Amino acid sequence: MKERITKELKDAMRSRDKRRVSVLRMLLADIINVEKSGKDFKPIDVVRGYAKKLKKTIEEYERLQIQAEIDSCNEELKIVEEFLPKQMSDEELAKVVAELLESEKPGDIGSAMKIVMGKYKDVADGRKVQALVKEMFSKGIA
Repeated sequence: MKERITKELKDAMRSRDKRRVSVLRMLLADIINVEKSGKDFKPIDVVRGYAKKLKKTIEEYERLQIQAEIDSCNEELKIVEEFLPKQMSDEELAKVVAELLESEKPGDIGSAMKIVMGKYKDVADGRKVQALVKEMFSKGIA
């Protein structure tokens, strides 16, 4: 992951893509900082965390209705998401969650979340999973 980001950074520098250079430098810096801390980590988790921060920032700018910043953060997020596994579509996610809850029969929402995210953490958005699980519990499906 680190090597891929470094290679992409060099390519972005050659093509003079300032936004891409900036985002990739931030990603690389985050990975290096975690490495220096001595913590056991996976670079994908650092990238996922950076994407999560960007999503929260976008939500805040949406609340404040600052369109220029929303657009800027969305561009950054697109670059960061290139390094993350492809996410499941809403339809696929709904089908998988329904099947999993039907087969596992969890007793509460927390247990259901643990089951689903345990299997699909890399390809499913936790907020979407949570909304689906709550909906299924409210309908009495799970």
